[in-house]
Amino acid sequence: MRSLTVKPLRSKLGMTQQAFASLLGISFVSVNKWENGGSTPTGLSAVLLALLESALHVHPPLHVVQALRSAGGDPLAVVRALTELERIHGQTRT
Repeated sequence: MRSLTVKPLRSKLGMTQQAFASLLGISFVSVNKWENGGSTPTGLSAVLLALLESALHVHPPLHVVQALRSAGGDPLAVVRALTELERIHGQTRT
């Protein structure tokens, strides 16, 4: 995930950097550095952001935010919630 794609994801959700970080269970500093080119997401953060990007391509932002809120800011729960959205979308395509 390139740093340049983090801000559009956050903006699509209509969130501040702090709110976005809290929702995903990552630090504000990380989000800020990604958006300003100081670093790039790696590991679980990169997976999480890729799943978020995919979810936002097929679900309304409000639906995605509701799913993320159910994860309670736990990054692994966020991954599970986003994976569940992908599974639901896959079922509706068949």
